[in-house]
Amino acid sequence: MTDLLVATVAWIALGLHIVVAAATLRSGGWRPLLPLLNLTTAVCVLAYWANQWYGYLFQGVTWYASDQLVPLYAVLVCVIAVTSLSGRHRAVTINWIAFAVDSVVVIGAVLFVTFFRMNALF
Repeated sequence: MTDLLVATVAWIALGLHIVVAAATLRSGGWRPLLPLLNLTTAVCVLAYWANQWYGYLFQGVTWYASDQLVPLYAVLVCVIAVTSLSGRHRAVTINWIAFAVDSVVVIGAVLFVTFFRMNALF
């Protein structure tokens, strides 16, 4: 992937976070867009980690239990988002916390890819 493509994806993700936050706040604090964005972000994290798991299982890559904290968090966010979207639990505060964590990571990614250049990221 080129630097421009990675930067574009990061900026689009930041824009989506801003739009969802504004739409949710304007609707009185709850809207299904928030857990939907959380679910989408968590599924993207799990998709990235699927490649890592393949390396662990079939290519002999060494791994540690602490490596699995990020995908474990993503699975937890998926469960919370699905229960929120299905109407079982609103979990407004937990969804906002997950959204805030995702937003901080996206802001960090945008700053990184905007101001730091590499020849190849992947």
